[in-house]
Parts: sequence; structure tokens; C-alpha cells
Amino acid sequence: MKKVFLFSVFILIALSASVAQTQEALNKFRLAQSFEQAGESDRACRLYEDLVNSDSSNYLYFDGLRRCYEQLKNYDAAIALSIRRLGHQPIDINTMATLGGIYYKSGDEARADSVWDEIIVRVPGSVVAYRIVASVQSENRLFDKAIRTYLRGRKETGEPALFVGELSSLYSLMMNYADATREYIMMLSLNEHQLDFIESRLSMFTSRAEGLGAATKMTEEVLSRQSKSVVLHRLLLWLYMEGKRFDRAFDLARNLEESINSNGAEMLLFAEHAFKEKAYDVAAKAYRFSIEKYPAMPQLPPARYGYARAMEEISAASDTVNIPKPAANVLPSETQPGHHGAIALFLSLAREYPNSEISAQCLYRVGLIRYRRYFDLDGALQVLDSVLTLPAARQLVPAILETVAEINVAQGKLDKASMRYASVLSSQIAGPGQKTHAQFRMAEIQYFQCNFDSAAALLQRITHTLSADESNDALLLLHFIKENQSGFAEALKEYARAELLSRQKKFSEAIAVLTSTIQTFPDSPLVDDALIQKAELSIAVKQYSGAVLSYQKLLADYPKSILRDKAQFGLGELYQMQLKDKEKAIQAYEEVLAAYPHSLLVEEARTRIRMLRGDAL
Repeated sequence: MKKVFLFSVFILIALSASVAQTQEALNKFRLAQSFEQAGESDRACRLYEDLVNSDSSNYLYFDGLRRCYEQLKNYDAAIALSIRRLGHQPIDINTMATLGGIYYKSGDEARADSVWDEIIVRVPGSVVAYRIVASVQSENRLFDKAIRTYLRGRKETGEPALFVGELSSLYSLMMNYADATREYIMMLSLNEHQLDFIESRLSMFTSRAEGLGAATKMTEEVLSRQSKSVVLHRLLLWLYMEGKRFDRAFDLARNLEESINSNGAEMLLFAEHAFKEKAYDVAAKAYRFSIEKYPAMPQLPPARYGYARAMEEISAASDTVNIPKPAANVLPSETQPGHHGAIALFLSLAREYPNSEISAQCLYRVGLIRYRRYFDLDGALQVLDSVLTLPAARQLVPAILETVAEINVAQGKLDKASMRYASVLSSQIAGPGQKTHAQFRMAEIQYFQCNFDSAAALLQRITHTLSADESNDALLLLHFIKENQSGFAEALKEYARAELLSRQKKFSEAIAVLTSTIQTFPDSPLVDDALIQKAELSIAVKQYSGAVLSYQKLLADYPKSILRDKAQFGLGELYQMQLKDKEKAIQAYEEVLAAYPHSLLVEEARTRIRMLRGDAL
């Protein structure tokens, strides 16, 4: 019994010692890692050496010591260490591949190539071996060698689609955009559901003209051999859209639609894409094609709505500013130019699908056009108020209320506008963005009413919402109020009045108020803002000489203003767009480059100069 007891005690002591040794090794390993991360490779190296001597089979100890040797550029020691390990484990692919990397770092590229080749010879046809070797070659920036290794793997395994992900990335790094695209296309052929992923990968180099050109040409070549591939058609469509080749994209979309006969669905997807890209002419053509070719398609109402929206946007770009508003009691014709025709399209669609969501959307657009395009406040309110009564308009209510509130501001009914915005804030349908926007507009109303403390309190809340679109605008207005409220409150009141008049399109009255403010308060911090505002309003009423004088006064009299770059750029734009004086426009833009090299307007100024000179963009 006594012998058994003594034997048990001996075992416990041995186990305890083993545990203690294990813990000691773990602590030493962690300390070595800490030294290594801190860049103290010498100290880390000594600890790793102790660990390797105590347990030469542990890969973590070996790899840590190998890294430290390489960091210290002690390549002979790293090579000897790796060879020693291979003596115990001769088929350790990772160690062999790493050894090749050490030989390369030491300057012996031939020995490195020999080791890498030996790995592949030892384990022929091993996908893992090719991948490990190529990975080490890539780590050493030997991209050409890595590509050859992957291609060799394809050939020797007889799997032509192997390593598509690795090769596509390497070709991209090498700026070999054609071969990169070919690999991505091969990836797409293996899994058509990866189209979105592949487009995102291609977008990493299609932002460059040479990258987009190479990708497009390669996709066209492959598609010519695989003409029935729907997914390749879609990829090429995307590339055409990226290159703004909208007419080519439309022709391709039409061919795809006719070949697969999706009953208009494919063409509608293209139309929506074109609309999002602001290619409104092409979007309108695509919508019209679907409407005329598939009059019985289930998506006919949204297609017609999309067509009307495209025509609305086309009109916005082409209509003159002073266009007569349509009579409230007269239905315009769809064949009429500009927004008159868009209104007719919306009204026609609303009549055909009464009490539907699409009817509500159409009437909402009519209200927006009457307000924003024609500034027909009464006509717009009449339409929008009628939409609010429709049950199908429930989801549109917050947006409609915001528009009605804007109109109320334009009418000078500020309290009524505040009530509308308050309704948006209390709405359970309105999203966070809509509520923040309503809150900002309510702050603006307080500002227009010269309730600056109330405005500041509302703005302060918005600035804490960093994700909100209005947070930056709120911060700017808050700073503007605080900068002027204490010492120049009267100037601030006049400026707020001018901004309200501007919002109401009473431009001449606003100009008069700004002129008086500038003359009465020449030392106010807001004078430069007033001059910019006056210049822009002068342009709106075609008083171009007055705009020039406002910009020039700011540049001459306010050398410390942070708006000088904006004034200088505005002067160039005025000469370019309104006065059609190319030489003066170029001079003004060149001054932006020379005097304000850090301005956010520099790149646009440079682009304008190239365009005016006829240089290739």
C-alpha cells in the first residue's frame, strides 16, 4: 500500500512539472510575440531559440524564429533552421516554399526557383502545392512567377478553370486588365450568381480609361464566341453603361430582350439602370420600346410611369426658365414639349389607374412640376392636397407634407409650414432621414423669423446626428448664426429676410435687401456671404454686370474671406455660361488654380479650362 502511495505521488509530481513547463513555454512564447510585434527582433529571437531547442517539432516556435531571422536579415541562420526542420519532416510543403522565399531574399534566385520546382515535382498534381508556392512568390512580389505557377497548375492538373480568383487578382495588380477580365469571365461561367461580385471587382480598374477599354474589348470577344450567354450580355451592358456608351447599351439590351423574350422584364431593368445613371434619353427610349412591344405586360403601369419620369427629367434639362405655366383647368397634350407633355403623361396614367399607388405617385409628380418648374403655388397645392385624401397615397404622405410645407414657405405662411413639418416629425411612416430633414427645415423657419436662439437649439440637435445628410448644412447655419448674432444681430436679420425673399423667388427684392445690408454693415462677417448671394441672384434675373461687380467687390475688399475661391470660380462660370467670353473665363479659372491651390474647386476649374481650350479630357 505504501509503495502504491509513493508511486502516485511521483506521478503527480511529474505531471505538475509537465504542466509548469508547458505554462512556462506558453509565457515565453507570448513574450517573444510581444517583442516581435514591438520590433525588438533580437530579444524575440533569443526566446524563440530557447523554445525551438526545447521542442523542435512545434511549428509555431519554428515559424517565429524563422521570421525573426529574416527580420534581422540573418538569412544563413533562417536557411539552416529550415533545412534542419526538413530533415525531420521532408515533405513539409509550407517549410519548403518558405525556404525558397528565404533563398530569394538572400539573393540566390536560382536556388529559390529550384526549391519551388522541387515541391511541384515531389507532389505532382497537388492543387495545394501550386497554391502554396504561388502564395510565397506573391508575398515576395514575384507576380510573374506566381502567375506562371498557377498556369502550370492548370495545365498539369487538366483543370482550365483552376485558380481563377488568384489569377484575376494578380493580373489586376500587374495592370494586365485584359487577362484579368478573362479570368473574371471564367469565374462568371462557373457561377452566374457572382455577376454583382465580379462587377465590383472589375470596377477597381474600369474607372481608368485603359482598364475600361480592355475589359470591354475582352468581354466583346468572349461574347462573340458565346453569343447565347445571357450573363455575358448583362456584363457587357454594365461595361457599356460604365463607359457612358448608352446607345450601344440600348442596342445590346434590345437584342437580349428579343433573344430571351422576357416579356419586357429585361428591357425594363435596363431602363431603370439607365435612369439611375441619369441617361434619361436612353431610359425613355427603353421604356417606350417595352411599352410599344409588350402592351399586355404585367409591368406596363410602372413602365409608363418610368417613361413619364424620364420625359420629366429630359424636360428639366431643356426647358427655358421662363415658360408659361399650364392652366389648372386645361389638360395638356402628351405631344406637347417640355413639362407640359410630362404632366399629360402623368395625368393620363392617373386616370387609367384611379385609386392606385401609381395614380398617387403620378399626381404627386404633377404637383411637384407645378411647384418646382412653374412656381404655380396655388395649382401645386390644389393637386397635392387632393393626393393627401387618397388612401393609396399613404406611403407618400411624409414627402407630400414636406413639399406642401415648402410651398407654404414660398407663400410666406411660415407658421403653417412649421405645422406641416411637425406632422412629418410625428409621422410613423416617415423615415429617419425625412424626420431630420423636417427638423432642419423647421430650424430654417425659426431663422427666417429671426428667432435665432430657437433655430440654434434645433440645429444643435441635428449636428449630433452625424449620419444625417443635413448635419453639415445644420453645422454651417449654426456657425453662421453664432458668428453674427452677438455683434451684428441687425445685419443677420436683414440677411435672413433676403434669404426668405430668395426662397419666395422675389429676387429683385432680395437683391435690394442684400445691397442695403452690405452698405449698412460693411464690417459684418456675413458681408462676403451677402456678396455671393447677391451675385447669384443677379444672375437669376440676368443682371450679369451686377453679378460681376459683386464677385469683384468680394475679391478686392475682403482679402481674408474664406469664400474668395468660390467668388473667383463663380466669376469664371459667369463669363463662360452667361457672357460667353471664353478668354475671360479661362483667366478666371486659372486664377483659381494659382491663388487657391487647395480649394475643392480646383479640379473642376482645371476641367473647365481644358474644355474651353478644346483639350482632350
